[in-house]
Amino acid sequence: MITSAIAFLTSCNIKTETDINKKENTRQTTNYIMNENLSTSCYSDFKGYFPKEGFVPTAEIAFQIAEPVLNHIYGKEIIESEKPFSINLENGVWVIEGTLYSRKGGVAYMEIRKEDGKIQKVLHGK
Repeated sequence: MITSAIAFLTSCNIKTETDINKKENTRQTTNYIMNENLSTSCYSDFKGYFPKEGFVPTAEIAFQIAEPVLNHIYGKEIIESEKPFSINLENGVWVIEGTLYSRKGGVAYMEIRKEDGKIQKVLHGK
């Protein structure tokens, strides 16, 4: 016998018609707003979705995670100068490293876990 369970979720982030009308201009100009009422407790009773191939199944997705984080930490100009980045999957961890074009200096390095997207290590050589 096969049984299935369907979870009906109601968002903690409910907006009223008045809220939406007040924020009409904001909705068109920003991708997010800070909301102090949003909490992990809203969904604590539900098991989350975990894809078999992991949350970061490809090198492309790994780099899409790495690039903005590295830009924030080290600056976009530095990260752009280290392209193309080398990427390898080793024991379930994406290893990402910039290209060094001279004998001086170092490059950005990052490790991202394929299973859950956790950034395990970030550093930059000197």
